[in-house]
Amino acid sequence: MSQLKASIFSGHILSEYLLQESAVLILVLDSQGLIVEANNYALNIVGQDIKGKDFNQVIVDFSENFNFQKIMAENNQTHLLNISSYTGLPQTFYFRFLKHGDKIIAVGELNHLEIESLRKSLIDLNNEFSNLNRELQKKNAELSKLNQLKNHLLGMAAHDLRNPIGAIDSLSEFLLEEAGPELTQEHIQFLQAIQSSSRFMLNLLDDLLDVAKIEAGRLDLNIQSADLAALTRSWIALNQVMAQKKKIRIDLHQDESLPLVPLDSMKIEQVMNNLLSNAVKFSPSGTVVKVSVFLNSEQVTVAVSDQGPGIPKDDLKKIFQPFTKTSVALPEGEKSTGLGLAIVQKIIKGHKGKIWVESEPGKGSTFYISLPLTDKNKDGVHEK
Repeated sequence: MSQLKASIFSGHILSEYLLQESAVLILVLDSQGLIVEANNYALNIVGQDIKGKDFNQVIVDFSENFNFQKIMAENNQTHLLNISSYTGLPQTFYFRFLKHGDKIIAVGELNHLEIESLRKSLIDLNNEFSNLNRELQKKNAELSKLNQLKNHLLGMAAHDLRNPIGAIDSLSEFLLEEAGPELTQEHIQFLQAIQSSSRFMLNLLDDLLDVAKIEAGRLDLNIQSADLAALTRSWIALNQVMAQKKKIRIDLHQDESLPLVPLDSMKIEQVMNNLLSNAVKFSPSGTVVKVSVFLNSEQVTVAVSDQGPGIPKDDLKKIFQPFTKTSVALPEGEKSTGLGLAIVQKIIKGHKGKIWVESEPGKGSTFYISLPLTDKNKDGVHEK
């Protein structure tokens, strides 16, 4: 330490402690405010050697009116000053400036009552947070049980309703086929309405059963390597009948050499039938639905594009949510459960794939599904 240090602190047992170990910030300044000496605590707080620097350089002056000479004129007053710390955040100290010969000793202290109050507040907040976290976990457990009960009741109700509604569908079809010639046109219309409604209800019940199984974590995937291109051609053929009724053509474009893809063919068929039937449903008569299958990095992607009314931007955010219907009007005579795309998304996520849509009102929509080329569900994991 310099001669100044020796002159100021010599003969004092406390001096070495103050300079080396004390948690009090001590600076020795000349009459102009230049830092001549600093104790270890001050150096550790600032994080660099500050000897030779102006005192103004180590403080953060939020008021922009700091004046060292003015402070020195205010004898024995305490000044609240912010020191620039190594963390980048200012640290506040209560400073006193003591004259010693031609030098000035600046002593900065933390307000221990303030720190203790802050510490107590933090402890109280932490305890409150712990209590809230425990309460949240309790509520989450209760909600999980209620959700399981809901799924159980939903699945049970859908399963029990399916048989009588299926019977209504079969009987209405039987009456139309067997007694049709003897019925009036009005009676035939009644039976057709009964059949249409019963089939819609059957589709709804199937969707509800799927939702209940998926939410209960029972999406059982039978992953096998499959020829996605060949499967896509067969799925298109199944939807050609409905498309031809509306004079809609389904075109297929695919890469020449596509590898086998690990997938559950039954589940992906459910996905593709939903996308294809929706594309046909919303496409005007005489238009084209395009299906593309292509490689994309380590994935294979299928795109289904229509020339329908498109989907407004606000609806795109919620299109995959259960029981959600867009503002796009359904074609005459068509019905929707609002569950199809939610189930589709769950199935694709179960395959560790992705699904998204690009659409613009008046210019149609394109739905994409992307499946990985490596099997990430080798053991047929149950996906939620």
